[in-house]
Amino acid sequence: MTNQKCDPVIVVPRQGGDIIVRQFKPSDAPQVHAMLIEGLVYGPESPRNTALRRSVTSLQAILAYIAFALGLMTLSCSRRDVRIVGGTLCTASLLFLLYLWRAIHNLFVNFCINARNTDMADIAKSYEIPDDIGAEQGPGAFFVAVIESTEESEVVGYLGLDYHANDDPTSGELRRMIVSPRHRRRKIGSLLINAAMAHARSRSPPLLTMDLETTEFQPGAQKLYTRHGFAVVGSRIMRLGVVQATVFRFRRMVAQ
Repeated sequence: MTNQKCDPVIVVPRQGGDIIVRQFKPSDAPQVHAMLIEGLVYGPESPRNTALRRSVTSLQAILAYIAFALGLMTLSCSRRDVRIVGGTLCTASLLFLLYLWRAIHNLFVNFCINARNTDMADIAKSYEIPDDIGAEQGPGAFFVAVIESTEESEVVGYLGLDYHANDDPTSGELRRMIVSPRHRRRKIGSLLINAAMAHARSRSPPLLTMDLETTEFQPGAQKLYTRHGFAVVGSRIMRLGVVQATVFRFRRMVAQ
């Protein structure tokens, strides 16, 4: 495979500061890592918060509500043994709900920990980014969207392009898409996807297909990918104890 020079930066003038899409630099790492847990766990529209909201009306939660209500009804019974059973049922129902919500939280926290310990432990190495901006670029890429100022660069989004996600040399995978909750609805996600697809087409030979995965708890991301020509080609269930999530696999042709 022929290497090429690093992709040029993309500058998009916007009110409040130009948004620049460029390759990752090691100095971006602290902001990139902080945005990972903010975007997936603590942001107002994070997948964790979406999962928590949906869990309130899940079958598991409804059964717990019913058990709690039944237990509550027995607390006024004159028989002491019945009241003990009712109190136990109420307590067990509340403990199960707390366990369910904690398990959902841990699912996304552990995902972030795993990302930090694998490809995001050394982003430049994992995504084949050279130390010198003028050096030859490998087939991988990790794009960051930044707002430049006189003081520092604020990373507001990022997206990785992995050429080693599977054994098919004509297929790549987009990974780790995050846009800062404070800067959404500014088309930053679209800028990152466009940069990654342009990079994939510029390789020699270029990729034929691009894949990515996202969960049922990321409806906004699913709409974004659909607008960019991706279509669902499969799904799988990800389980952690009593918690499960549907993971959708999207694909599109690189040349389109």
